[in-house]
Amino acid sequence: MEQGRDIDLLAFGDPVADLMLQAAQLPPPGGKTLGRALGIRAGGTTANVACAIARQGMRAAAFGRTGDDAHAPLLRASFAEHGVNQTYLSTLADTPSASAIAVLAPSGEKSIIYMPMPGRLLESGGLTQALRRARLVYAMPYDLDEFELLCGLARQAGARVAIDLEAAVAPDPLAMRRRAALADIVFFNEAGFEAGTGVPPSLPAMRELLALGPEEVVVSCGAAGAMAVSHGDEMRQPAFPARVVDTTGAGDCFNAAYLAARLDGRPLPHALRCACAAASLAIGAVGARGALPDRDQVDALLAAGRTPATDN
Repeated sequence: MEQGRDIDLLAFGDPVADLMLQAAQLPPPGGKTLGRALGIRAGGTTANVACAIARQGMRAAAFGRTGDDAHAPLLRASFAEHGVNQTYLSTLADTPSASAIAVLAPSGEKSIIYMPMPGRLLESGGLTQALRRARLVYAMPYDLDEFELLCGLARQAGARVAIDLEAAVAPDPLAMRRRAALADIVFFNEAGFEAGTGVPPSLPAMRELLALGPEEVVVSCGAAGAMAVSHGDEMRQPAFPARVVDTTGAGDCFNAAYLAARLDGRPLPHALRCACAAASLAIGAVGARGALPDRDQVDALLAAGRTPATDN
């Protein structure tokens, strides 16, 4: 353990109550379609990563807020179930918790409508103390001004920064570059990479992003696998065979498993294989946390050696 740091990953962001629905298709504007309710489950991108990395044996903490509504106990109970430290999780009175409506297609792919909490998370107390305890802070930086302040505090505290740049977070090259330049590790999914760069993901295109400042760039491409680059290494990794039930949270699980391996001192190629293996296991049940694997499950899948790795 690094001196004085008892949190491996600090998840910066509010947990989210996912209202899960299933429908054959989304209705057109002004239209209607039949569906069925799948329940309300704890979610939220950074919260999912905290739970997933805790399942990998790392020490995770959440820096965020809930409201005082009926969803708050569910969100806190899920953190407790996964062993996530809630010291820095605060409650806003007379406020609904963040929520999302996730509509699953028969293929397991989902569409999401997100309703965030009001106000700025950075205004919550205890962030500097939390960052001083953390080896790494993980964020989804919708608010650039808030993210710049977070990164400044993280640097002062000696914590590294990892971010997830989906298309909704960085919908154009300028937005992507301004955020990637502040981070140590940058994750994209395929759509996020294309939105942020204007080109499909490839190792050469990913290497160009290292010039912005990050130490590592990682792109998950669903059934096509994933790629990662650093200043000294690069890797393509095919996806593992999987039965798709629900892809909600698969990218969060992927990112968490990659970070767990890197925080554990494992090389980039091994971390990418762990990430792909974990994601293939996570999509086997409904909900972002319905099938989060532990480290033994990931190691067992890797030991089975069912997919080849490609180094170039």
